[in-house]
Order: sequence, then structure tokens, then C-alpha cells
Amino acid sequence: MFAVFFGILSFDFIFRTDIGFGCLTIIIGGIGLYEFYTITSKNGFSPFKISGIAIGECLFVVYWLSARKDLGVHSYFFKQEIILASIFWLFLLQAFTRGTKDAIRNISVTIFGIFYVFFLLSFAITLRYLPQGICILLLILLISKFGDIGGYLLGRKYGKRRFAKRISPNKTIEGACFSLFFSILIAVIFNEIPQIRVMNLPWAILFGATIGFSAIMGDLLESLLKRDVNVKDSSYLVPAFGGVLDIIDCLLVSMPIAYYFLVFFKFV
Repeated sequence: MFAVFFGILSFDFIFRTDIGFGCLTIIIGGIGLYEFYTITSKNGFSPFKISGIAIGECLFVVYWLSARKDLGVHSYFFKQEIILASIFWLFLLQAFTRGTKDAIRNISVTIFGIFYVFFLLSFAITLRYLPQGICILLLILLISKFGDIGGYLLGRKYGKRRFAKRISPNKTIEGACFSLFFSILIAVIFNEIPQIRVMNLPWAILFGATIGFSAIMGDLLESLLKRDVNVKDSSYLVPAFGGVLDIIDCLLVSMPIAYYFLVFFKFV
């Protein structure tokens, strides 16, 4: 998976485009939202899967095009129109296909899924167009995922005290500490390479800790949703990992946090 991601970014860098990254994000978002709707269906919800995915991808494409300054597309008007039309469409779809039963539940879970997956995922495009955007994306990915991997491996071996028993019984305080350690370590190592450095050492430590913690929260957030519907994984698409949503859960929180960190401390 890392090889595919780095390969697509390399392709975009060589050909001075963002087509590969944008298309990859759309595919990931579509699959992730489908998985979200599937697991919520197991708890009595009946989201409008096709309509929700179509609305989410339309909003994402508009945001993507608006982020490309060379096209001169302004997303505000189009977003407002799509959101307004989508709400009316979902109400009409509910009324004429399902009647009044569970109208609030069905429409609400459809809209929440769009927000949870596609809105949070849209920060990937925002980060991509910041100065040193590709380096920032790589840094966030490495901090989030290697922190996750380090916390999982060492937490299984040394973890004893439960971190969030009701939400995710297997997570431990020791595992969370190891996760933060690896996140900070990756941030420091990454920023010691002059060609891709984003910030100096003190800021790298703070950034690594902030993104590492937000990645843990992103993982817990998805665990909370899965615990509510009593499933272990969002799907079985990726062996040993679960679904796409299980892979990107930490990034859905760490990317927005990273963006506001960089803006607040004036790195961009």
C-alpha cells in the first residue's frame, strides 16, 4: 500500500499534475463511504448508499477543482447548490421510496457519512496545495501510520492497562505511549532530511506529538462507530487490515488537525 501511494505521488511529481492523487482519493473515499453505510445498516439504519456516495464524490470533485488555482473554479457557489439539491433529493427519495418510516434516521446517517468520510478526506487536497504540500502529506501519513504500527506491535507485547475499555478493549496506555513515541521519532527523522524538511526540530517534536495523538483519536472514533454496530472491521477487503475505512480512520482526524496546526502556527 505504501508502494502504491508513493508511486502515485511520484507519478504526479514527474508529470507535474495531481490527477493520480485526486483519483486515488476519490476511489478511497467512495469505498470508505460504502463501508460506512454497510456497517450502519447492521444497526437498523437504511442509508441511501448510491445517492450518498454520488453526493460525496460530487462535492469532493468540486472542492478538488477549486483547489487548483489554474482552473479558476470557485467552489462556494457550487457547494451550496450541491448541498441544497442533495438535501431535497434525499427527502424526495425517502418520501417516494420508503415513506415516513425512519425518515430522520435514514437521511441523517446518509449525511453524516458524507461528512465523516468525504469532508474530512477533502483536507488531503487542501494539504496537497500548501507550500511543500507533497512533503507535508508524506509526513502526516508516516507519522499517523508508523505511530499506529508501533503502538500495535509493542502494545500487544507490553500493554497491560486498558486505554479505552468500552470503545476498544485491546488498546492499552502502554500502546498509546509507544504510538506517540514512534510518531515523534518519525517526525524528527523526516525533518532531519534537508531536501524534504518542513520544520525545525522543536516544532517537529510538537507536530509529531499532535498528529500522533490525533491519529489515536481517529482510530478510537472509528472504533466507537464499529462498537455501536458490533463489528470488528469495516469490511474484509484488505487481508489482515480490514477495510479501507480501517486504514484511513486515523488520517481522517490527523489531516484536519495537521492543517489547522500549520495554519495556526503560520507555517503556511
